[in-house]
Amino acid sequence: MNLKGRIDGVERRIGEACRRSGRSRDEVRLVAVSKKFSVEVILEANRLGLCDFGENYAQELRDKQREVGNGADGMLRWHFVGALQRNKVKYVVGKADLVHAVDNLALVAELDKRAAASGISVRALVEINSGEKSKNGIRESDLREFLESASRFQNVSLEGLMIMPPYFEDPEMSRPWFSGLREMRDKTAGEFPEIQELSMGMSNDFEVAIEEGSTILRVGSAIFGPRPE
Repeated sequence: MNLKGRIDGVERRIGEACRRSGRSRDEVRLVAVSKKFSVEVILEANRLGLCDFGENYAQELRDKQREVGNGADGMLRWHFVGALQRNKVKYVVGKADLVHAVDNLALVAELDKRAAASGISVRALVEINSGEKSKNGIRESDLREFLESASRFQNVSLEGLMIMPPYFEDPEMSRPWFSGLREMRDKTAGEFPEIQELSMGMSNDFEVAIEEGSTILRVGSAIFGPRPE
């Protein structure tokens, strides 16, 4: 199947999941995770209607953003969806529309410093730990304290939550993580009303994520096919 066929297939599945859950398609943003794919492929996907592209590596995002320049046919926004190290923040600030995986105050402080120096604000999401020791993220029990501490940084806007559940062949197995993140967001939004976005759902489970309230999907292989080595 070619790129257009894969994009059309993903869009059809998103539409069907939205209808099943009584949601509008406009409530769900599709981020095409384009790491290791060429700028030419990204521009073709943009011509086919995709606007949001996610990168996992800071220098790759910087280089692609520079190479694309004004070459996009339509709107093209970059997302940083990987683990961000403090010494790589300089490659992301001012280039990514949204940083998906903030998980410590030192990173918030570095984002704030770089944003202040550039006279901009950084939009970001808080990564919640899925319960796996090998994964990054804030524990639910620490979320309120983290958000309260982060609120003193004037140039970073935390706007939602993100999670990466364990990988399951059966997408239904991811549902408890997605429903749990939605419930966490709903409880948190009373005190922190700016926490609205839910970045959850990838190629193998995004339909379940939509049914559980996802507002941002991070889809790679279902759009681009097997990733280059």
